Amino acid sequence: MRFMLKKSKISAVKMFSDEWHTARLGKFTSSEIFFLMKPSGFEDGAMNYIRRKVGEELTGKTSKGEVDVEATRWGAFYESEALQKFGRQKGLDFMIVQQLVSDPESRFGCTPDGLIVLRVSPDGTEHKVETVEVKCPPTFDNYIRYFECETPQDLKSESKQFYWQVLDQMDNCEALIGHFVVYHPDFKAGNMRVIQFNAMQSILGKNGKEFPIYNDLKLLRERKLMAVEQFDKIRAKLMAVSVV
Repeated sequence: MRFMLKKSKISAVKMFSDEWHTARLGKFTSSEIFFLMKPSGFEDGAMNYIRRKVGEELTGKTSKGEVDVEATRWGAFYESEALQKFGRQKGLDFMIVQQLVSDPESRFGCTPDGLIVLRVSPDGTEHKVETVEVKCPPTFDNYIRYFECETPQDLKSESKQFYWQVLDQMDNCEALIGHFVVYHPDFKAGNMRVIQFNAMQSILGKNGKEFPIYNDLKLLRERKLMAVEQFDKIRAKLMAVSVV
C-alpha cells in the first residue's frame, strides 16, 4: 500500500442519495466485504454476494433495499453527533463526511463516515488520510458489547462485519490508520469508545499471541482479487446467452 489516496477517488456523492445508490451498483462495498472473508474461503455467502453484484451490473437495479427500521434511523441521527465529538477529541478543524470513495474503473467502493486529511501532495492530486467509521447501537447491551472492545482484535472477535468494514475502508482509501467509533448519547459516562487500527502495528491478543493487522489487509486484498475473478466468470456466462 502507498498510503496516499488520489483526490479523484473522493466523489461529491453523498450517502443515501440517488447518485450514491447508482454509483454503488455492481461494486463490492466495505459494509458487506465480510462475506468474502470466511477463514475457509469462498462459501455460499461469498458466492451469493458476488452473484448479487453481477446482477446489479447487468440489470441496473440494486439487489438489496434499504431497511428503514428504528435502529437504522437512530444510527443515522446520532452519527453526526458522534463525528463532532470525535473531531473535538482529536482537535480536528475539518473532516470529509460520508462521501463515496471509489475509482470508476474499480469494482470496489466505500463511504467512510469520516475522512481525516493529514496532508495533501504538492500538486494537490493525492491526500494522506485516515478513515473513521461510526456505529451508534440504540440498545444498551449492544452498545456496551462494542464499548468493551479495546483493540482491533477485540472487535474482530465481537463483530467480524465491523472489523472487515474498517479494514476495507483503509484499503480503498490507501489509509495507514483507521478509526472505529462506537457512541451512545444517553450514557452519562463512557458514551464513546474509539479503537485505532494501524496497518503497521501488531496487537497483542488476549491469548498472548501477536496479531499483525497488515496480514489481514494482505488477505483482504487477495480475497478481493478472487472476487473479481469470480465476478468476471459469472458475468461472461450470462453475457454469452442472447436475450430471449
